[in-house]
Amino acid sequence: MVIRIVPMVALLTLSFIAFAQPVTWQVRAGWHTSSAQIINKASLKKSTTNHLNGFSAGAGIRVEFDKQLYFTPRIQYSLHGYEVAAEKQVPAKQFRLHYIEIPVLLQYDFSKTGQGFYAQGGPSLGAAISGSQKTEDQQTPLRFGMTQYNRVNIDALAQIGYRLKNGLAIDASYTYGLTSITNGDDLPTVRMAQFGIGLSYHISKTTNQK
Repeated sequence: MVIRIVPMVALLTLSFIAFAQPVTWQVRAGWHTSSAQIINKASLKKSTTNHLNGFSAGAGIRVEFDKQLYFTPRIQYSLHGYEVAAEKQVPAKQFRLHYIEIPVLLQYDFSKTGQGFYAQGGPSLGAAISGSQKTEDQQTPLRFGMTQYNRVNIDALAQIGYRLKNGLAIDASYTYGLTSITNGDDLPTVRMAQFGIGLSYHISKTTNQK
């Protein structure tokens, strides 16, 4: 149900804003490396994981609020993951999760010319499509539920970028999980984090006439 609702709400929101306001449409794709902080609920012991590479791709809009301040939501596919290192006789485990995400961001342009540096920040709502755990040559799907893995994930995202005159932009971002990707008392708390870079392109600008 969550997987269906999130994209529908996103598309309806984008369509409404696009109809009501002058907008710039954007597409973005990027690479990131992700890891996780694992907390044992019984001992409160914290452990970190090795990084795994992932990527994201999506589309969104930029709506002007006031001069250099913009509302920049988008919808995207994103692959996240982490690796638990091998210990003694226990082999390494790799976890990968596939998400549909909706970053709901505010953007501030440091220049009034439409090019130059800008900064973005805000929450990102994710709905897990699927996930897997790989141990050596064996791969098993992750189970989602109240005592298993969490379908919904909420992140905090910060991004800084530079936009060229032709509409092409490059950015660097950091994302930190505000919620655990696991549920229940038996599984540890797992919060993921990503650092990445991306390229985006502003397709066109439309101004509605009343």
